[in-house]
Amino acid sequence: MVSAHNIDLVPFNSTAALGFGLSLKPSVILIRWPVVILCTYLLLYPSAEIVPAWISYSAVMFYILSNVALYFLPGDRFATWSFYYPLVVADTFILTLSLVMNGYSQMEFYLSFFVVILGSCIIEDAKMRVAVTFAAPLCYSVSLFTSPESFDPGLFLRLPFLFVVSLFYGYFTQFIRSERTRRQEEELRNRGRKEVLNIMSHEFRTPLNVISGYAQAIKDKTWGEVTPGQADALNKIRLQSEHLMDIVNAVLDITRIETGELALEREELALSEYLKEVREKVAPLQNSVPLYWEIPDGLPKVIADRMKLTIVLQNLINNALKFTEKGKVSITARAVAPQRRVEIEVKDTGIGIPKQAHDLIFEKFHQADSTSTRNYGGIGLGLYIVKVFTDVLGGTINLESEPDKGSTFTLSLPAV
Repeated sequence: MVSAHNIDLVPFNSTAALGFGLSLKPSVILIRWPVVILCTYLLLYPSAEIVPAWISYSAVMFYILSNVALYFLPGDRFATWSFYYPLVVADTFILTLSLVMNGYSQMEFYLSFFVVILGSCIIEDAKMRVAVTFAAPLCYSVSLFTSPESFDPGLFLRLPFLFVVSLFYGYFTQFIRSERTRRQEEELRNRGRKEVLNIMSHEFRTPLNVISGYAQAIKDKTWGEVTPGQADALNKIRLQSEHLMDIVNAVLDITRIETGELALEREELALSEYLKEVREKVAPLQNSVPLYWEIPDGLPKVIADRMKLTIVLQNLINNALKFTEKGKVSITARAVAPQRRVEIEVKDTGIGIPKQAHDLIFEKFHQADSTSTRNYGGIGLGLYIVKVFTDVLGGTINLESEPDKGSTFTLSLPAV
């Protein structure tokens, strides 16, 4: 779903608008076939043998295979406008070379050829480009049939040639302009999204800092003595405020991921010591369900962003505690030597997740069952953050679960 540093969550929609009702890849291949066929004819039937026949046959075979090769390219290559510049330049060169080697065309036909290319590329309005596509061969046919020169039936081939050239260049011009417009609109949407979230994050951060600060001040006996029970409650308030602040920061990070602006602060973490720090952090969040940790000494080191990895683990543990009413929650870390990876397993004995919902729960604002939101709270953002941050850190997250049999989330990270 995401890549490590630049994640596009709004991919280009390549269907129909430019593609004759087809997706973009088959449309591009289809629009090139008439050009390939015309060039093949021009190269195979020249007016004079300018080059040896085997060179012409080899050029024809290579050009045909170049279009066949497009069938084997991944579809996402066709969704980037930069892919088309070398393709169009190469086709323009081959079209011109085919006309020259054919030898039957006069200067006015070359002029018509380049005027059609120029008009197809610079005309902004799509309807005008369609008009050029039909007008070019018609205008040339008038000049052709009114010419005093002797008439050759082979000249009929020039008319579809101009039509195909105009259609070919008009298609790619329209695609590139549409892609550029889409990118500009996406930049505007991203800018607006960032501005809204920055305002919201400020409005969240201010009261959270106040709550956390006052809780710490009361716990430090700034205004009088505090009982052990009150101190414990105040510590939970402070930790939950800090966790909520981390969630606010995580939402901002997700926005930066979607706009390709996320900065990772990678560092080398000694996993055994790091997990013990996480254990101390989440201990006050434990409810009536026991929380068991298995952290062997000497686990391999990992290169990760400490804050983002902590958010991933806290979200997984909080989720396990929230959906487990009886039984236990266990966190187990282990090294997987053959793959040079480490795994952190969060296992609970809670309500479980149906198999058909395993992929859906990692989406934004989604929970396995709509009743879960009402019974357990939450907005369905925790596991989405887990998935996004795990991918950014170069890891994977795996889920094994059945209804009423608990869930096991396994986080896998590359070891140093």
